[in-house]
Amino acid sequence: MRKISFGTDGWRGVIADDFTFENVKIVAQAISEYVLENYENPTIIVGYDYRFHSENFAKVCAEVLSSNAIHVLLSKKPIPTPALAHAVVKKGVSGAIMITASHNPYYYNGIKFIPHYGGPANTQITDKIVKNVERIQKEGLGSLNPDEKLIEYFDHREEYINDVLNLIDKKAFEGKTLKVLVNPMYGCGIGYVDEALKRLGCEVKVINNWRDPLFGGHLPEPNLENMKDLLEVIKSEKFDLGLATDGDADRFGVVNPDGTYISANEVIFMLADYLIKTRGKASSIARTVATTSMLDKIAQKHNMRCIETPVGFKYIAECLMKEDSLIGGEESGGLSIKGHVPEKDGILADLLVAEAVAKLQKSPKEILKSIESEYGKLYNKRIDVRTTSQKKEEALERIKNFGKSEVAGLRCVEYRTRDGLKVILEDMSWFLVRPSGTEDLIRIYGESPDGQKLEEILLDVKSYLGL
Repeated sequence: MRKISFGTDGWRGVIADDFTFENVKIVAQAISEYVLENYENPTIIVGYDYRFHSENFAKVCAEVLSSNAIHVLLSKKPIPTPALAHAVVKKGVSGAIMITASHNPYYYNGIKFIPHYGGPANTQITDKIVKNVERIQKEGLGSLNPDEKLIEYFDHREEYINDVLNLIDKKAFEGKTLKVLVNPMYGCGIGYVDEALKRLGCEVKVINNWRDPLFGGHLPEPNLENMKDLLEVIKSEKFDLGLATDGDADRFGVVNPDGTYISANEVIFMLADYLIKTRGKASSIARTVATTSMLDKIAQKHNMRCIETPVGFKYIAECLMKEDSLIGGEESGGLSIKGHVPEKDGILADLLVAEAVAKLQKSPKEILKSIESEYGKLYNKRIDVRTTSQKKEEALERIKNFGKSEVAGLRCVEYRTRDGLKVILEDMSWFLVRPSGTEDLIRIYGESPDGQKLEEILLDVKSYLGL
């Protein structure tokens, strides 16, 4: 029997291979038992994305929960992950189950559990759920008797949009008509970013805003490679901004009016600088180990801490909840802010970018240039190296026994092993090597004040790993 394990954001698997109705029932039962052990008279919300069979997997989860005498609120329609997290907090329920594989390929689906605080489940919670899964797999699921009377249906769209708009400075849009191109990538952002922008007085054009479980033949991840259609439209017509969300709308994508893709790292430090200047300071900024050090520079200037966490938004969520972080972000395209739910929210991120563009009357590129003139420019890059399981294991051994004293002619001055291997070099360049938890893939990240030197660092590291 194949092992069911929770990664940085829940359990994901290939539909009809390991992600089957039977396995979904097992995970739902494991979550039910965790909920019953930790909450009195629990209510659990169930939501789902636009992927193949997601609504049916969600219904099965609702039935399993009701079989355990748990009250269920089942979404009437696909719902973004951040909106579901918002519903958990707003309704004061025990948690939620979200059926989504986020930005993964179309043939994947997944389950994530969102506890009562409206953010990703921490490791302690997922470990308990996985233990339940393992026991149920050994002992068998047993008979289930769904109670339809315990299943109610709800729609949280309006409440979520209204509350997110309360986090936006509406005055920034007054007297201006921002023209925005929106790309929800056939995902759960359909009818969210565009609707919110219209209420702010923007002129909006939307592409890819219907259900396509194949996501147009691309990954539903808003990066440069997967948003070529948006780039073509924004360059052929006159827009002030291009915005996108991923499959479950927890990740953002931003494009300049000239078609230049603005990386997630750039968006995060742009918004950190903007929020400090418009919302005031907090105690800290939070970033993952793979995210730009520009945030450290910004935090230092404003006498704030910059907290480095392992990869995974659950660690950023801890900072938002416990460390008075103004903003927390990760280079893969997730962020949230103080005063919002501690779940990454691509919809909110997009709206904050639109606010900054409207208020400052500058394009994203122009905003970035002004920040870089103040702090200096940093070049960063990520390489995803697909390999075999054997070569992946060999690379992991080399990471464990890393013995180089210099890389690309630069002396290694600090080694961090909290999440993969991160090495700080003498000119404050750095690289990070960490394996994918679900695929035969090694990720190599790097950052440097010198673009050419960055390429040399990445090449040297890749060569050392035998990739």
